[in-house]
Amino acid sequence: MIRGITELDGAHVLVRVRGDDGDVVRRVVTAAGGMPSQDASAADIVVVDEWTAEHDPFVLAQVNRGARVTNLAEQILASASGPVVAITGTAGKTSTCRALEHVLRAIGRPVAISHSARSGNAWPDASLAGAPIGADTVLIAELTSTHLCHMHIPRGPDVAVVTLIRPDHADLHPSYEAYVAAKRRITSAQTPGDSVVVPLDDPDTISALGPLIARQWGFGDGDAHVRGAFGVGPDQALLRDADGTEVRATLPPLTRVAQRAVLAAAAAALALGTPVHEVAAALVGITARPHRQHLVGQYRDAYVVDDTMAATPRKFLAALAAFADRRPVLVLGGDSNPHPPAEVTAALSRVRDLGLDVVTFGPMADVVASGLEVVATAPTVMGALGTAATLVGPEGLVLVSPMFPMDSRERDRVAALGGP
Repeated sequence: MIRGITELDGAHVLVRVRGDDGDVVRRVVTAAGGMPSQDASAADIVVVDEWTAEHDPFVLAQVNRGARVTNLAEQILASASGPVVAITGTAGKTSTCRALEHVLRAIGRPVAISHSARSGNAWPDASLAGAPIGADTVLIAELTSTHLCHMHIPRGPDVAVVTLIRPDHADLHPSYEAYVAAKRRITSAQTPGDSVVVPLDDPDTISALGPLIARQWGFGDGDAHVRGAFGVGPDQALLRDADGTEVRATLPPLTRVAQRAVLAAAAAALALGTPVHEVAAALVGITARPHRQHLVGQYRDAYVVDDTMAATPRKFLAALAAFADRRPVLVLGGDSNPHPPAEVTAALSRVRDLGLDVVTFGPMADVVASGLEVVATAPTVMGALGTAATLVGPEGLVLVSPMFPMDSRERDRVAALGGP
């Protein structure tokens, strides 16, 4: 299991966490013997939230004066007495977490995982703090790069899963190399007795991770003839355990991106020692996650794909590749632009090459319109979606994959089209 600071021993702790999580952190600090403080110049430990940039000036100032910067996720993972599965990657983290949760619950294994983090993420949040996580319970934790860069991990997770690593989140780290270094933290403190699940069909991710200490499990397209979970045909998977026992399984009818998350989750379940036939049976019933290439149903005459967590050009292009054959009307836009101009330009150029209709929304509407001709502009995503739905015929598709960050409440309005 991950072990971090569990005894604060009178340390002065400054909590820089928003909302309810901040109140919970203060209670956790007090219960562990720490003293909550408002004095940034005297704090021994500073607790930041999950979206604090690695090179945030406040963080750098605290590090330079010798304070330790950490986060709530580290405290939660340190408190677990049972197995910890930590999942990271540029994309696919939440879908993998939820798929693994489904598998473990289906076989009757106790699971601790957040269901109250923002936008349906599985970040360790206030809902998991304060109560002990027992030795028979598997803690599943989604860890972003801005969790990991602030975490001190002297002992790695029992199972680490890396979905993929690509250049991304340039605004949250001083460089791509720093971003990769943050991701590597999830594996660097593992031992040979731990396990790591990696995409064996993805040489860029394997190269970025570098040497691995833990026992390796694979996932991906095509049988790699090692232990893990592999896609071997349309909606078909081959699962192989540590002893070489093989079972064929049917994958749920999801997009290929979502099916890769199922494969990663299946490999993680196998790494936990779950019998291979039980994993195969449990894959049935895994569904797409809200905001992540999720077909929410019909809106007016159009089918709508909610991919509103696609807040980068790369994630948008992945969704575009998944649905391009259906010639979707695109809804693009958002609230801010933290992306390198070349990445935005390349993504818009791809849309222009495909000749797809675009409706844009929000403050980023002008950025989209500067790179291609748009059909219409709306102030909100729902306004844009309403216009886009009028542009498709029966059975047509609207892909809401904004490319830029957007308000979580607006995301939830799109997801709500699918009902409760």
